[in-house]
Amino acid sequence: MLDLILCEFAKIKRQRFILLSILAACLFPIPLTVLVAKDSLHFEQLFKLVVTFGNFLLLPCVLSVAACVLFFMERDSDMLKNLMTVPVPKTKLAAAKLAVLLIVAVLYSMAGLGATIIGGLVVGAVEGVAFKLGLSVILGIMLFVSVLPVVILIVCFNKSYIFSIIIAFLYSVLNFGIALNMMSFAPNSIFINILPGPVIMRWWSSYWSGLSPEYFAIRKPYMLSTPVCAGILFLIAAISMPLISISYKKQED
Repeated sequence: MLDLILCEFAKIKRQRFILLSILAACLFPIPLTVLVAKDSLHFEQLFKLVVTFGNFLLLPCVLSVAACVLFFMERDSDMLKNLMTVPVPKTKLAAAKLAVLLIVAVLYSMAGLGATIIGGLVVGAVEGVAFKLGLSVILGIMLFVSVLPVVILIVCFNKSYIFSIIIAFLYSVLNFGIALNMMSFAPNSIFINILPGPVIMRWWSSYWSGLSPEYFAIRKPYMLSTPVCAGILFLIAAISMPLISISYKKQED
């Protein structure tokens, strides 16, 4: 499996997309740092802004485009015919591609944190680095799971890059918009209990610090515990991964 993952990275290395994505994660906190410094805010506010817009909005878009590259590159270059002669199960090939997406998600999230720490040194003291590192890794994994439904559509429809990217961006923006405005919905609304973006946002908001007692009381009904959030995401992954594998196998056949 490790060889397959390295092979997938080698195939997309020429695209330079992954490197540019990680670079974008490092550059994104710069304008936010300027805004935070201008308003005399603290590192915690900077971290929230970077995670909200860098992870919840940009990362799903990055992963969706990366999925298009991974699953369409072989089809567009007629490599699928050659792969069919290799004694490697198609399910392993799909799993390797998903593993690459997972690694990219975690690296992107960690790169964003690294740049945020540098920005934090500009605006003031940096606190809770170890905790935020662990949180960033977990968010990277969770947001990887959040894009699995759109990967199903990408593989299943097997259309052009443009069509797939449009679907991916619409899905990402929909999740982000509902997550950002989740308090406009009832706590038991299906939109914020099924869509992975709002589910992750509800879990992450339970770790926010510095909330006033009044604001905490307002947000508390919308917060999710770790077991509930993990259970929902596990269900999404358990359904999505086999469907991706089956769709990819049919695509090659």
